[in-house]
Amino acid sequence: MSARRIVPVLAVAVMLASGVMAHASVSMTTTPTATISDWVLQPTGANQRSGGTVTINATEPYEVTMTADKTRLSEWDTGTSSYVTDGETLGAAPQVTAARTGGTALVPGVGATATIGVTDSVATGTGLGTDEYAITLSQATTILDKALPGGRTYHIVLTYTASATL
Repeated sequence: MSARRIVPVLAVAVMLASGVMAHASVSMTTTPTATISDWVLQPTGANQRSGGTVTINATEPYEVTMTADKTRLSEWDTGTSSYVTDGETLGAAPQVTAARTGGTALVPGVGATATIGVTDSVATGTGLGTDEYAITLSQATTILDKALPGGRTYHIVLTYTASATL
């Protein structure tokens, strides 16, 4: 059985809440902010890859959520740059895990694991400084997941949003 090739696309959306506190703010930066195109899945088992980093600078409590354009990695035609109508999908939903790796917040933020289509919160914090999170993408595969022909990949678009929670 050959390995599967997937292309998760990481898009970034930053939502600044109006907040109720004067001069309150939440800002987010992510790396990378473009296509991850070199992730090759093994035919069966757990597959993990770095999804980059998320850094939050906040002066009030915040939450980082993740949404996706599909609930499963889906067949993508690289020639037309579009999803294949009635194309293949992987059986399991991917997961996104945020693990705090540093920052200056007096009370460190907390990372979490989000399963696409089930949960969406990947991090929460109290603010008052920065929190840095390493992002890990996980995709389980089984023998039932199909390898795709040339010019096709498994694809998903992930969007991270930081918002104030006051």
